[in-house]
Amino acid sequence: MLNEGSRTVVVLGNAGRAASGQASGVAGLRGAAVPYAVAARFAAPDRPVVALVGDGAFQAGGLSELATVRRHLDRLADLPPLVFCVLNDGDLNRLTWQRRAAAGDPLIPLSADVPALPYAEWARLAGIPAVRCERPRHVASVWADVLALRGPVVVEFVVDGEIAPDWAARPLDGPPALRTA
Repeated sequence: MLNEGSRTVVVLGNAGRAASGQASGVAGLRGAAVPYAVAARFAAPDRPVVALVGDGAFQAGGLSELATVRRHLDRLADLPPLVFCVLNDGDLNRLTWQRRAAAGDPLIPLSADVPALPYAEWARLAGIPAVRCERPRHVASVWADVLALRGPVVVEFVVDGEIAPDWAARPLDGPPALRTA
């Protein structure tokens, strides 16, 4: 699952098997990847599920969905991993980079700050295992450890919001969620 602003993409697949997917379209809600991941977990309990979500989107819907995960923790604990990967840059980064791309100015300051929350800590308070990663050199080992777990886990990666997404270099194309071709 990938939640990018207003579009959520769901892909179900396994190594060696064809993946199937669907997108919510541009009318999707920020944070939809989290409840979609929970639904995917119940629909496909034998497969790992990963939701990639920004910090703003996680605040928009993901934090409250952790209550659902907590409520079903006994049913989820022995299943393949259900990973909620929160990319924490302290900004509604997609909106900032849309502004920067439209203005042709990569130095426009971050424009959509989100409140700083300790997402991994929040999850642990709810009784859900969690990891916070602040150093790029630890990313691979964190992923390896998390994907070897059973049950739900929140992984908070602290990321640099000043690094442009790939689409920002092509302002005429816009972000993937708004491309029509």
